[in-house]
Amino acid sequence: MQQTANQHRVSFYEQIGGAEGVNKLVNTFCDLLETTEEGKPVFLLHLRGHGMAHARVEQFNFFTGFLGGPRLYAEKWGHSNVREIHAHVEIDEIASQAWLTCMSMAMDKLAYSPTLKQQLMQNFTDMAGLLQQQSQQA
Repeated sequence: MQQTANQHRVSFYEQIGGAEGVNKLVNTFCDLLETTEEGKPVFLLHLRGHGMAHARVEQFNFFTGFLGGPRLYAEKWGHSNVREIHAHVEIDEIASQAWLTCMSMAMDKLAYSPTLKQQLMQNFTDMAGLLQQQSQQA
């Protein structure tokens, strides 16, 4: 069946299970940051900031909107500009790759379909590239 322009397009937010799915993704991802060698570079960045408990809350808020759900981060902070959110953090290639590796691992643990994982990883890779580029220009 071909989808018409008027039919509802299912958001990533809906595909991963709404708020419960975002919560699972964020917690699985953050657990990997805290417990694996792959996550260590990003974990250490968070320890220099507000810590992982804060990161879990704000990542839930951000990813809820980023994936097509309620814009919780923007409602709380007035924007959801990922560059502005990370302007105070030096994000090098090592941190960027560590973040992407752990997000990929989290999606594998949660058994995301290959298609969904590929689509999300493309968005995350683009975002990571922007943040790394921003850090290089600073």
